[in-house]
Amino acid sequence: MTRWLARLLIAVLCLGTTTVLLEGPAFAHGQLVESSPEKGGTLAEARQTLTLWFTEAPPGNAHFTVTGPDGKRVERQWLTGATKRLDEPVTELFLIDGKWEPRLYHEGYSVEIPVAYWPKTGDYTVEYLSMASDGEEVKGKLEFTYAGKTGKAPADWTEPTHGPDPGLLAAIEAAHSQDNRPVTLPTTDTQTVTTAAPSVVPSPVAAPDTGDDSPLVWLIPVVLGLGVVVLLARAMRRPPAKKTGRSGNPAKNNRPKAGAKRR
Repeated sequence: MTRWLARLLIAVLCLGTTTVLLEGPAFAHGQLVESSPEKGGTLAEARQTLTLWFTEAPPGNAHFTVTGPDGKRVERQWLTGATKRLDEPVTELFLIDGKWEPRLYHEGYSVEIPVAYWPKTGDYTVEYLSMASDGEEVKGKLEFTYAGKTGKAPADWTEPTHGPDPGLLAAIEAAHSQDNRPVTLPTTDTQTVTTAAPSVVPSPVAAPDTGDDSPLVWLIPVVLGLGVVVLLARAMRRPPAKKTGRSGNPAKNNRPKAGAKRR
């Protein structure tokens, strides 16, 4: 019975570890949570718009690019899309009074990125640069494969060459250089409340930028899970202790011999 329970516990731990790997929390705020097409996915048919969902609505001067396999940009000016309820809430961490406190986000704020044309099949990259409500930089990219029909550039098309808005870059730099930034505390819904930072409470700072593919997000739970599994495996293999008599010898040796007289 004990071994059966140990095996069940190992299975639960393995399942929990897998869940952590697949759905780790986002450390910074305003991060990308969903996209269409999905990251690493394949787009089989041409479409006019790509959609990205974030936990916060990006500011108007956020920067988005779509680059094709030939290195040419094919995006038009992005637009604010509709808000939707996320299938799974996203946990983001805030550093409050020296401790990381989780906050759940249930809504996704979409960005629509029109694509002028699809010049080639192959790998496309969407890159974005924005700033969250707490002043943290929101930066990343997603890649997908396009396998649909190709076409020529529209007659009125001019490939964009501009970079991020100078005001956005200045705001990000200023936010990082400030010692006492406002404290942004998300409420129970998707709205946020900004208050002045008390002298005894550190301002919220996003955890170190580990990137989407960094091992730090999943390495710690994996190590802990493996450690517990090893301990349980050793406990299962450990033989039960033998009962001993008063003299220290096995109890069966203390039984009186046949024919011996009792005192």
